[in-house]
Amino acid sequence: MRASKINRWFLFTLVLLVALVGCRSVPATTVPAVSGVNVSISLVNPKVKSGDTFTVDVGINSDIILRGAQCALSYDPVLMRCDRVVEGSYFKDWAANNGSSTIVVPQPVIDNEKGYVSDIGIAIMGTTAGGVKGSGVVCTYYFTARADGVAKPTLSNVLLSDENGKVFPATGSGK
Repeated sequence: MRASKINRWFLFTLVLLVALVGCRSVPATTVPAVSGVNVSISLVNPKVKSGDTFTVDVGINSDIILRGAQCALSYDPVLMRCDRVVEGSYFKDWAANNGSSTIVVPQPVIDNEKGYVSDIGIAIMGTTAGGVKGSGVVCTYYFTARADGVAKPTLSNVLLSDENGKVFPATGSGK
């Protein structure tokens, strides 16, 4: 494992632990993927034309309570350019409605030469017990098409954290 991936994993785990300190004093552990949790990407129209602007949402559907998530995204840099990434409403709305807040760490780094956006990690901060479950948008990637073609972005490094601090990979579609 490359040092940068180890550092990102450590940072994500640390952020999730900090987010959960007020909720439960349970150390984070990594467990196998959990059924009942699906992460996927949504692109309204994958056929793009040069100059078009469009978004790619990372959606989640969870039957269990979650406190955090992370993911990275790859794409064809000849076809598209990532302009920015923003936190979605999935964790943010629950946090706001329950006296908590969210933190985005690490901030994603966009590399339009390689067609890669590094990990974005989002976690609920605060002492309110519980977390969010159900469906929603974790984050949104904003793109501009550089050429005509079919956009096929792919998720990677998808990890989730439950209300007890357990970190696990997501199941579902990365495309």
